Amino acid sequence: MIQMFHVYKSYLRNTNALEDINLRVEKGEFVFLTGPSGAGKTTLLKLLFCAERATRGQILVNGRNIARIRESSIPYLRRNIGVVFQDFKLLNNRTAFENVALALEVIGARRKEIKSKVWKTLKMVGLQHKINTKPLRLAGGEQQRIAIARALVNDPAILLADEPTGNLDPDLTIEIINLLKDINARGTTVMIATHNQALVEKLHKRSLVLDKGKLLN
Repeated sequence: MIQMFHVYKSYLRNTNALEDINLRVEKGEFVFLTGPSGAGKTTLLKLLFCAERATRGQILVNGRNIARIRESSIPYLRRNIGVVFQDFKLLNNRTAFENVALALEVIGARRKEIKSKVWKTLKMVGLQHKINTKPLRLAGGEQQRIAIARALVNDPAILLADEPTGNLDPDLTIEIINLLKDINARGTTVMIATHNQALVEKLHKRSLVLDKGKLLN
């Protein structure tokens, strides 16, 4: 599902944010990407959904070499990749429904399909009763659930989550992680970047460890 071969990412001459990364994530896996702040976790995720390009190396996502992908093809790639951010990135002037619907509107889905899919996805994350509520009237855990629903509404094969529990208290952290485990159980490949080592140890899932841009295991 995800493969990297000798991937480097440099921002300054002689300074590598990522250095010689080689990894493989199988279809349906649940994987943690761990390491301290500045280790390169966010950079690695950005390479996978083409928010940034690798300096060197090859990256295969769902069988496609995205190191060679044209700019015009990136939106089609992203239809198969859902992304969840630590700071939610919700539009505060739009309702929960409208925030989730946006992911379908940008690909030209019909209104009937949008209504059906958004309802179904909000129900999946347990927030169908908040469908007309705007983000600032929701708790942090609810906002993150809306962000997850937005990432899932296109039925992506891969879900990438960058510190999805970083702004949440311990109880909400477990709630969100359990939701991501449920999503994984439905067949979605899940990769979560986190520096919360206690969480990683508790869940006994595969862990890829980054330190100073290098993959340690």
